[in-house]
Amino acid sequence: MFADQRDISVDSEILEEMELDALNVDTIKGYRVLFEQLHEGHPWNKLMKDEFLIKLKAAAKNKKGTVSPTVAGILMFGDADRITDVFPDYFLDYRAECDDKNIRWLYRTHSNEGDWSGNVFDFFYKVTPRIDDDVAVPFVNRRNGVRIDRVDVHDALSEAVANALVHANYYGKRGIVIVKHGKKITISNPGTIRITKEEFYAGGNSNPRNPNLLKMFGFVNVGERAGSGVDKIMTAWEEQNWEKPVYDISLKAERVILKLEVGQVRYIPGVADLRREEKVETSETVPIKNEKERKIIEYIKLNGSITTKTVVEICGYKTKSGARKLLEKMIQKGMIQKNGDGSATEYQNGN
Repeated sequence: MFADQRDISVDSEILEEMELDALNVDTIKGYRVLFEQLHEGHPWNKLMKDEFLIKLKAAAKNKKGTVSPTVAGILMFGDADRITDVFPDYFLDYRAECDDKNIRWLYRTHSNEGDWSGNVFDFFYKVTPRIDDDVAVPFVNRRNGVRIDRVDVHDALSEAVANALVHANYYGKRGIVIVKHGKKITISNPGTIRITKEEFYAGGNSNPRNPNLLKMFGFVNVGERAGSGVDKIMTAWEEQNWEKPVYDISLKAERVILKLEVGQVRYIPGVADLRREEKVETSETVPIKNEKERKIIEYIKLNGSITTKTVVEICGYKTKSGARKLLEKMIQKGMIQKNGDGSATEYQNGN
């Protein structure tokens, strides 16, 4: 338990004997690009590198009066060989496995490869796209191979990876290990939770082991700064009717393991965070000028069809009559077509 006690505020510690050349220049550049895109006009954008890192708590003045990385800074931006000078057991590992016993893994990347930085920030952006792609998102959600929307499940997956990185005890053994096997994803990190299990699952108070690391991720819109993010993960899975995520919290092994199983994403009105385009068109290239029409077309694209009841829900009608009038107008425009009668009536994209 010594390590767990020592790391109460460990990520703010100044690495007195280390200089800023221990930090990876390309990682810092990548982070600043994201920061500037998200915070246009922010006064920190004009700062020199050293000053910017100090503001982030990634660096600080040492006893000599020069600037050294903090523990949070070396984890976020450092090169792996310099990180292991501070944390000898530091290791980040992602593996995509399969059932074929003759194949060890379909893909693997880890922090000791030597052809990339191996730091926490680059690992996050190296791994999350692969986990994201493993979720069965309908092809209609993509255009020219690029996802044009993002439902809560994707944010929850990113949250799960970020949680492991910011709550890990980097003095612990075996490092952070993420394994994807078919539809199952396991994310494990060294360290025990620092709050009660009730608080942990409620997500309201995370008491992060590495608060400055959490803040740095928060500046680029990664991670839940208000809490542990567990509630977001649980809610996203419940909304999809997927098997409930399982947290295995081992006090003896001082390790937290999250077990997830993913499936086919379905659109849920009011839940999906859709990145709307300025213009969405049907197969007949009919421009959509009405926001309610846009919602209906997006729902059909994601689910194949829509009912009058669903139109009432997503468009905010008080009765079905208004929804039916809108659907009839869309039929006349050739935007959608009607299939079935009575309670079995559904509406699909027009041919």
